[in-house]
Amino acid sequence: MSCCSSKDFSFLRLKLGRYFDQEWVDSPLYKRDGTFSKEHMKYFVDATIKNYEEAGKPLSKEKKRQSRKTFLFMYNIMTLNGIMAKNRERFINHGVRIAGLPGMKTVFRFVLKRWFKAIDVDGDGVISWQEWHLMVMKPGGVEDEDEAKACFDIVDADKNGTLSFDEVANATIEYFTETEVTKCAYLFGRFRHLPKEFEPKMEKINQEYFNDDHEMNGSKE
Repeated sequence: MSCCSSKDFSFLRLKLGRYFDQEWVDSPLYKRDGTFSKEHMKYFVDATIKNYEEAGKPLSKEKKRQSRKTFLFMYNIMTLNGIMAKNRERFINHGVRIAGLPGMKTVFRFVLKRWFKAIDVDGDGVISWQEWHLMVMKPGGVEDEDEAKACFDIVDADKNGTLSFDEVANATIEYFTETEVTKCAYLFGRFRHLPKEFEPKMEKINQEYFNDDHEMNGSKE
């Protein structure tokens, strides 16, 4: 990583910290204990499945199995089977380290193909607004539909109302690897309590996609 030693990773660290800090699901039974464990991911998948059931669109038994298997596969890849998710700082450092490795974007795309198929509930090859909302935004803690729709619009690069694999992969890879401030920082919702140094850089994005009557979102990093 000596070739990247002069790079400023502060914004990437902010995003990774925010991802780690997500409550994931709104339930008194769900407790964060300073780790991002496999049990947390299992709870997240079950909450996602429940969202579909409550929306009157229950998943088939095979789709439930596929979703659980895929999300746990992604968890194991992201955290080295949980070793790098035992605390927040370790998770962030691991994310920064692998983001700069040669060939990692190709690896990310391979992993994301399985995730894309898991959230493509109807199997039509694209992600609809409803699939994105119920499978990604809502279980990730974004309850406000206007905020969730703005995040969907950011990922929808060609503005055709659905998300292709390339759009989802590009936005996700950008979130987890890009060190500069870009609009895909909003992949998992807005930032609140954003550190002052980033506010000017995100003001234009904020004005374009969000109603600024709301405070800016952010993480603890």
